[in-house]
Amino acid sequence: MPTQDQTATAKTETRVEEAATVSPALRDAFRALRDANVTLRSTAAARAMIAFDTIRLPYPRQLEAMLTFLEAQQLGRAMKGSKKNAVCIFAAPHTGKTTVGQQFAAVANEEAAEGTKPVVFISMGSGGGPLQMHRSILRELGEGFPATKDLEIMRDRCCEAMVEAGTELLIIDEAHEGGKGSAFGPSITAELKTLLNWGHVSIVLLGTQKAEALVRKDEEFVMRTMAPCRLGALDWADDEDRELWIEFLTELDAEMQRIGIVGEATGLADEQLALALWQACGGVIGQLMKVVMLALRVAIHDNRNFIAVDDLALAVDEWSVAFGLSDINPLDRLLTGAD
Repeated sequence: MPTQDQTATAKTETRVEEAATVSPALRDAFRALRDANVTLRSTAAARAMIAFDTIRLPYPRQLEAMLTFLEAQQLGRAMKGSKKNAVCIFAAPHTGKTTVGQQFAAVANEEAAEGTKPVVFISMGSGGGPLQMHRSILRELGEGFPATKDLEIMRDRCCEAMVEAGTELLIIDEAHEGGKGSAFGPSITAELKTLLNWGHVSIVLLGTQKAEALVRKDEEFVMRTMAPCRLGALDWADDEDRELWIEFLTELDAEMQRIGIVGEATGLADEQLALALWQACGGVIGQLMKVVMLALRVAIHDNRNFIAVDDLALAVDEWSVAFGLSDINPLDRLLTGAD
């Protein structure tokens, strides 16, 4: 006679086998949907979202940041062999930090002499210390790195590679990840300070507000930083910020039409809609872009070539509110006509 545990195990294995068996009804229903017009809409939605994801509007705050990066690069070049400076941009997620860093590096390297790479862009990824940072730099420069945990050897190899590539500016994204763990925080800022003090390269740190604690712990590193530039959430109560938000919505509406993913403008810059979107997205451009992209998907699945307020409201419900980025859906009042 099988024991009680054996019987329970057998039943579990049977359920797993049954779950792994293809359901003819579900299979046929899926195939019918796949072969119907809904598949065409899914394909169209995917293509539209891919096209939308390529939109890079010349947002003034990002241009301001790029000019600051250029200033740090030029200052470092003029102070060859002397101590270099760092620029820190620590702001909420989805405010465009990664985009501006990648775009600046792309433009600078595109215009550079063949065989050189004046700007290196890396990410701290899932955290790590100086060794990981140097490996990332060498990888970005297309160089091999010694199989060693000796920091001095790694640093020397990395600095040699940057000199050979004519690297003048190092942009480090996800800087807050470099501070994870008590063993990494002090050591990473100490290593950055070494690169700056020895005159190797100017540095840009990009990260969330969590990176502020990492930097503040090292007063000597703070003394090597330049004044930060603005790249945070926009404030509706501030005239300049409100103007930037509305201008971005206007340009986004026009760009979606220009690249052909919608047939007519939504009117995103209408003051009531602009305010509701600002409230739903907290003034964060990246959140706005995600909401509009998801609304675009809703519109295409509804067989329309334009985005309606209903689509935006649904996107806010299913993304912003669902993931706790917004407590309420401010677009509901536009649909109900409430004040």
